[in-house]
Amino acid sequence: MNLSVSRAGIFSIFLFLFTIFFACTKISTTDIGSGLIPPVDAVNTTDTVLDVLTKNEGFDTVVVGISDDHALGYINDPLFGATTASINFQLAPPYTPFSWGTTPDSLYLDSVVLCLGYQGYWGDSSHQLAFKVWDMDENATFTNDSIYLNTHTFPKRENLTENGQAKFVDILKLDDPDTLANYPELATYQVRIRLNYDFGLRLLHFDSLTLSNDTNFYRVTKGFIVEPEQTGNALLLVNLLDSNTHLSLYYRMRTPTGFDTVTARFSPNPLTSASSNTILRNYSGTSIPQYFPPNSDAQDSLLFIQTSPGTFARIKIPGLDSLPNVIVHRAELLMEQVPDLSSNYDGYFKAPNLFLAAYSKDSMYRFAVPNDVTFTSSGINRPDLFGVLPRPKTYGGRTISSYNFELTRYVQGIVTRQDSSYDFIVWAPYNYYIRPVEKATFFLPIATPPLNSPAIGRVRLGGGNNSEHKMRLHIVYSPLK
Repeated sequence: MNLSVSRAGIFSIFLFLFTIFFACTKISTTDIGSGLIPPVDAVNTTDTVLDVLTKNEGFDTVVVGISDDHALGYINDPLFGATTASINFQLAPPYTPFSWGTTPDSLYLDSVVLCLGYQGYWGDSSHQLAFKVWDMDENATFTNDSIYLNTHTFPKRENLTENGQAKFVDILKLDDPDTLANYPELATYQVRIRLNYDFGLRLLHFDSLTLSNDTNFYRVTKGFIVEPEQTGNALLLVNLLDSNTHLSLYYRMRTPTGFDTVTARFSPNPLTSASSNTILRNYSGTSIPQYFPPNSDAQDSLLFIQTSPGTFARIKIPGLDSLPNVIVHRAELLMEQVPDLSSNYDGYFKAPNLFLAAYSKDSMYRFAVPNDVTFTSSGINRPDLFGVLPRPKTYGGRTISSYNFELTRYVQGIVTRQDSSYDFIVWAPYNYYIRPVEKATFFLPIATPPLNSPAIGRVRLGGGNNSEHKMRLHIVYSPLK
């Protein structure tokens, strides 16, 4: 068989394929703005859309550092299921060796209160949350040189909450400047939980050996667990190293002239105290299980993205390898939220910041999108320009979130240099470290501070085969003459 083709024939075939592939039209308006079209005479600027293949991929875990905000609370979300977030931590004496200032028979307890430094909330603030404080079992392993995933739970020994009853917390009063005037038992930017009187007495009578250093103190008080009840519908953000986080022991000390009122504050020590954030997801009763492996669907019309610890998805753009040689002015991967029309929960559970990474199928790891993402030691340069932030968009009278990830240089490299094309992973990371280039042997943080707080944020995106909220790659280009 004769396989030779003339130059004219090759050019004709190329021109035919070029026309069919792009199905181009002159741009009048585009989703990415008229300012992107170069104001150069005789430049034929057109655009096209490439289909993408999308698949929910799996679930991830995280480790929350003692200096970062911790999630605390309970959520029951019809789209993403239930989330239960507890905080586990150790408290250390104000200084060591610590002394109460007098003999035990001269000490009189008033009260003991656990205070947590409040940083904000995510969810529905109209319903109160409720918490109990537990003493961690003395046989538990809990040390500051160990790493605890969000799935790790600790055995409990004793309910330390006053009268054993959960403390209800009104979120709206936590950051209200007028709270102190109307609710003197609450301090602004603090969650305050009164503990049992008996526990305060035990603490007040710790001997000098127990109070001599942090290690001895931890042997007697292994740790504290703040755990939510299954009520309310929000997550609080609590910072353990905030000045508002401490256990306050209020007591009186007898002196020759009467009584002095004293407050001793026990706080987490960043150098010695162990901590972890237990965040448990339960997807029962949602449609999430049917969209995730081991289902056999080739692609998914709905992508469920939940801030770590949560869910992530994979994206393929098969048409990239077939692009002809053009000048790429702009290439954007466009994503849209699919609204929940059955409720107003999208308004409570705001969308997170997302990140898009290239994915190596051979080595099974993620790395920065070539050419379009550059890093410093503290993270990605201008993540806002890359497209991590949700952008509001009106759909059917509702406000939904959309994302535009810029892939201009990445696509141009494939077109002009025949660079490799990759699959992508999209997720809402917390404190994630990534290879800055495919062959790097080291990792850099995606962002400092992290793009998201742990567990805060979720969004249901339209997949590549979604009929109304289709994910796609939009390219604005000029053909080369």
